[in-house]
Amino acid sequence: MEKYQGVKFQYNRTDTSFDYDRRLPELNRWAHLFSQLGLAPVHAEGAYGNHSYRTGDASFVITKSAMIPAEILQPDDYCHVVGLDESTTTFRTEGVAAPSSESFLHYVLYRKLPDINAILHGHCSLLNTHAQALNIPVTREFHAYGTPELAQSALDLVDQTTLFFILKDHGFVALGKTIEAAGKVTLHYFSELISLLQMR
Repeated sequence: MEKYQGVKFQYNRTDTSFDYDRRLPELNRWAHLFSQLGLAPVHAEGAYGNHSYRTGDASFVITKSAMIPAEILQPDDYCHVVGLDESTTTFRTEGVAAPSSESFLHYVLYRKLPDINAILHGHCSLLNTHAQALNIPVTREFHAYGTPELAQSALDLVDQTTLFFILKDHGFVALGKTIEAAGKVTLHYFSELISLLQMR
């Protein structure tokens, strides 16, 4: 797995706080659960994973860069991405924290998939290894984390029916109309993985 080096883009903080609703504590519960299950493993600088919910056409609340999920919600662990200046690849954000390094990925998926309102991204090497056996679609090539190229590889793969896929040699992405739906599709494939491993 590529060593984490922080965000690879510019961002412009327009406010140090942001409004949020009941979805933020729900997102936090799933972020913490994924870390406990090893689906977003914790490391020295944070956790291998990032999660978001949509707030507008291409705006979303997302886990901060290098977040270590906590059982009790800390709003400062999250950031509101309100837009992207595509000419300079600079995100506009609200909140005290830097947005997740995978903000490009979340941004382009929300733009392409208007029915998707939540994205959960984690890392599980066994899901990567057994993706074909589990009939999970995989992007064609590996790309470094946090890059437009990684985001584009996801765009090249997904359509309106895609709910779960693997970024090659990287991690999984779950999509849902709700946070719960994205979480449940992840747990479905995790359960299928466990069943597959038990048969071997």
